[in-house]
Amino acid sequence: MLDGEEHPNAVLADILVSRKVGPIHGKLVGDLVSVTGQLDMAASKNRRPGVELDTVIAYDEKISPLEEAYRAAWRAVEAAPDKERRAPELQRLTAALTAAVEGMVDFARQQGVTVRLYRFGDSGS
Repeated sequence: MLDGEEHPNAVLADILVSRKVGPIHGKLVGDLVSVTGQLDMAASKNRRPGVELDTVIAYDEKISPLEEAYRAAWRAVEAAPDKERRAPELQRLTAALTAAVEGMVDFARQQGVTVRLYRFGDSGS
């Protein structure tokens, strides 16, 4: 990003390539990236001249706290000095990523966008 700004998905990339996390975290990151992409594609297809300010505000109010929650959970995982202390932080990360996926899906549906969760790696989903 410009001027040293971190890419919005940098934390998700860090989670995805980390040896500290389990398969569920990779699946949730995949779902989160997928839902975000589906929402972005729908918005670009339906884009009128400019996105309505109310939609941007609603997105920020709903999604920003969810993003901050998984970022904070990831920082706690990274800061944990050993596996024993990391275990509860990994549970917190799972919960935060799950909430982010569910929040993005809910927001998309409120905007009239049908999204599909792929549940990467799950059979029959």
